[in-house]
Amino acid sequence: PTLLNNDVELIMDDEKYFTLTNESVSTNRGFYTSDPSTTPSEVKFKRTQKYPAKILVRMAISGKGISKPFFAKQTQAINERTHLKKYIEAGLMPFLNSYHNIEKVLFWPDLTSSHYAASARPFETIWQILEEKVYGGDWEAKTIDQLKRRIQQQLKRIDMKPVQAMFSSIRKQLRKIADKGPFAACSF
Repeated sequence: PTLLNNDVELIMDDEKYFTLTNESVSTNRGFYTSDPSTTPSEVKFKRTQKYPAKILVRMAISGKGISKPFFAKQTQAINERTHLKKYIEAGLMPFLNSYHNIEKVLFWPDLTSSHYAASARPFETIWQILEEKVYGGDWEAKTIDQLKRRIQQQLKRIDMKPVQAMFSSIRKQLRKIADKGPFAACSF
């Protein structure tokens, strides 16, 4: 079976960190003034957390949908057992078994060098759509659990038709990359 002959079912997975607020650049959290003497002391001396609270979201996608997401509060690295039990067994395998022919699955994990050919990998677009939904209207979470609930709600609101359309074009993009190199799939 080969990807280009449509006799495999392509599955991709990826992960992304979400913070309580959508401030991806830490220097943007500051306060700027032309006259520090007029700045109130509660602003001047406000404590900020060096490393903001965040949650890891990991999930898989295919032309048939999105798997149940795996969430991990980021206090320490995810170990092998947690990854196996909570992501692979609880999220990925039920998704594969419910919607795919296991014999024909081609799994493209996040570990590959596909980041060098982002146009052949729709996950970045999906993360962007989800991020816009989660933080839309300047929404901010007070707790990690609140953020997790919001992500789960917004995942359900993603229109799957564009996701499936992006996914269906991957085979053509990969053919271009195989024939002409990674820049062939880019739109300049």
